[in-house]
Amino acid sequence: MQNTISKRKISTEKLAKIAEIFQGLAYPVRLQVLELLEDGKDYSVGDILDKVQIEASLLSHHLAKMKNIGIIDSYRQGRNIYYRLAIKEITKVFDCIYSCELKL
Repeated sequence: MQNTISKRKISTEKLAKIAEIFQGLAYPVRLQVLELLEDGKDYSVGDILDKVQIEASLLSHHLAKMKNIGIIDSYRQGRNIYYRLAIKEITKVFDCIYSCELKL
């Protein structure tokens, strides 16, 4: 059988960024947020809290980490802060995981 693994030449810097993104996704709450933001809409912190149902301080921590990594963006409108995907393609990770036939 022929080896089907491609031989990519990815720079060390790019691999470091990829690892940082994967570390940023390594929490169920963060994956829930990504799944929510996947529809392309902007969500307020309150909207996100309603969906993930964790303490506001914990959600704030996760959102800050995801923003620092560059996975999500935010903006303020009045008293509310809204979040959206900064890397829209990031949610393709869900398709990849499900298509890998993992026993989840």
